[in-house]
Amino acid sequence: MRAGIDWGDVAVIGDDWPDLPLLGRAGFACAPPNAHPEVRQLVHHVTAAPGGEGAAREFCDLLLMAAGCYADLLQAHQGTLDAR
Repeated sequence: MRAGIDWGDVAVIGDDWPDLPLLGRAGFACAPPNAHPEVRQLVHHVTAAPGGEGAAREFCDLLLMAAGCYADLLQAHQGTLDAR
């Protein structure tokens, strides 16, 4: 990859045929349950939330949890609410 990142380190979410080449190369590929059937068959994970109804948020949360960052980031954001 030109950016110096290995495809195995790439995570992507998609839902239709134009996304297939990227989904097929990514180390972690995800799709919402209302994605095209060929897309759902290719990906590593299908979200519980449909596209347009929280699938992207769920995808981001999965990545944050896998990286071990979720709890710390949530706590930091809750701290900004408490400061008001």
